[in-house]
Amino acid sequence: MEVTQNAAELCALLIDELYGELPSRIFAVLLSRGRSNLAQLAQYTSMNPRQLRHGLAVLIQYNLLFHQSDGGNTVYEANAAFAYNLIRTGKILEMVESSFGPVAKDVMQNLMISGQTRVSDLLAAYQIKIDRTKAAAEQDMDIEFPEFKLNGVNGNYHEVKKPDHQVKSTAQLNSIICRLVEAELIDVVHSKSFQSPDDIVKEAESQVVANYFPNGVKGGKGKAEYEQKVAEALRKIRSESKSLKRKLESNGAASKRRKLFAGIGQNGASNGTANGTANGSNGVNGANGANGAHEEEMDPALDPKQVIRINYEKCLVDLRNRRLVQFVCDTLGETTGYVYGVLLRILTKQLSRCQLDPRLDIAEDGNENQGPASVTSNELLDNMKTSIDLSLGIGKAAKNIISSRAAEKIRENPPKPKLFIEAAVDGDASADESESDDDESSDYDSDFEEQPAAPAANGSKVKFADGAAGKEQRMDRPMQLRQHLLLLSESHQHFLRHCGTNEWTVDFGPLLQIQREAELDAVIERTSGKDGLRLVRILRTNGKMDEKALQNIALMRKGELQQKMLEMQRAGFVQIQEVPRDNKADVKKSLFLWYVDLESSSTMMLETSYKSMVRCLQVLEVLRQKEKDVLMLTKRTDVKGREKDVMRKEYFDRYSRFQAHEKQLFAQVLRLDDLVALLRDF
Repeated sequence: MEVTQNAAELCALLIDELYGELPSRIFAVLLSRGRSNLAQLAQYTSMNPRQLRHGLAVLIQYNLLFHQSDGGNTVYEANAAFAYNLIRTGKILEMVESSFGPVAKDVMQNLMISGQTRVSDLLAAYQIKIDRTKAAAEQDMDIEFPEFKLNGVNGNYHEVKKPDHQVKSTAQLNSIICRLVEAELIDVVHSKSFQSPDDIVKEAESQVVANYFPNGVKGGKGKAEYEQKVAEALRKIRSESKSLKRKLESNGAASKRRKLFAGIGQNGASNGTANGTANGSNGVNGANGANGAHEEEMDPALDPKQVIRINYEKCLVDLRNRRLVQFVCDTLGETTGYVYGVLLRILTKQLSRCQLDPRLDIAEDGNENQGPASVTSNELLDNMKTSIDLSLGIGKAAKNIISSRAAEKIRENPPKPKLFIEAAVDGDASADESESDDDESSDYDSDFEEQPAAPAANGSKVKFADGAAGKEQRMDRPMQLRQHLLLLSESHQHFLRHCGTNEWTVDFGPLLQIQREAELDAVIERTSGKDGLRLVRILRTNGKMDEKALQNIALMRKGELQQKMLEMQRAGFVQIQEVPRDNKADVKKSLFLWYVDLESSSTMMLETSYKSMVRCLQVLEVLRQKEKDVLMLTKRTDVKGREKDVMRKEYFDRYSRFQAHEKQLFAQVLRLDDLVALLRDF
């Protein structure tokens, strides 16, 4: 993560919000000063060693620091990526609840609160809660007399079942941890987890040189072999955090448990909503189901000395899936979104991170195993719930007006980015253009002829109602699934790519690039209007253009065009390049070309988002200071939970206004985080 001034200030405010001022001050100094030892930190922060040790212990406990010991001297470095991920705590917990149930959410939340912890400590903490709950249940006389409530429909009484989202046994807790480890949402902490990535790379390079290249790296072949050895060493270090997952997968009971989960306790996307389709399509809640006891017995007991922590990289993969599924639901419908969610879950099951590291994931012998390159239709059918009606959301058209060859075209390679090499000119098409045109024309059947159809009342020929459907309109379940997949692959956003016979894959790079351009277009339209958005799209389509050519295509007056382009240049949406006509740099004889730089625009939007989030947290702190007396009153044990009944009306009104403002500020921060995740992390 690139740490700028606004990003560093945001990370410090987040740590201050959650862990207090002392760790926040140390973290801010490490971000501004860089790697420092204990003596340097004492000089920079004006703290005594005791305060520094307390603050450093808190930061290390929550994985917010890297530290490296060399000859008795320990240096500390800030982990800005983990610090920023604190803002996504609520989203991660919501994702875990939709995928694994509320009990797993409670375990994940306690693990976030405690930081990296031993399994034995987590089991002991939950054992205390379990004993207290059992003791309270034995003393509670209301358990013998369950609560009943009047049914407003027929006047009968029915029993009110209170939701129980607590862990009931250590075996259930062990089972939940195993499921989260298998999903890679929880990682194992090892000796290299506390070292910065740069230190790990330097150590791996030095070991490779010492073991394989004592005389130095020579020649191109030696350099390629050196990079391959370094990549293998780094992958070996990375795989240490997945040791517990491999142990569970190698256990015979683990495979039986996964098969059992596939058939019971599913609570994911049965309602077709975006939250269910994003992560809960498999929605296992087996620990709470009828066969929960059998599942808990199947899980192997974890090593009590094993130290675990949250894996934010895998959480980002699942959050990206949720965002894409939500986009599909808004664009193509909930049923198609459910299909897309199941496909993404299978495709990213073995995908550990959103962005690949070229030093580790790309080597001479091929890429690291990051999951299957494609998903077959049969795999999708096996993983989909039979209760989902796939006939919903599919338009029905006559067979004679559909070109099956064009619709089911196979594209084996991902799309390439558009390159602007030469400007379009009048005259004959180039060889590349003619070849591409022939390729497009060959998609359609040679004997395809459009047959006239009787127009409907509104002029549309596509029908969504079954009515008196012909034989060609009645499809079985595999064909219905195929229609959803073709709908995804033929959309303008290119959610899917048909890469083989009954094989489908997702090109995350181009797909997310389209979403980034859409977010940038929305910002440009709000700031510069529709004229500005139109000019940006013209430049994005045609490449670099001078003012005269842009004016001819945009059909705008020269003064209006110049004013709008200067306005967007000041905002950072467009750039200008000077191209001299000859060797002499004469401004009067130079060409000035306008162009759009998506990378610089994204960087500008990132900085603006960081700054806006900082302002939101600062405004929240000002509101807390303003309502300090009311907030102190609500912290009293005799007031907490009964604010409306105990507090005076004027104090309660102030407290309600503060809660409304706090909710709005946090909602704004989360919306800005969605933009940051799309531009930087996904």
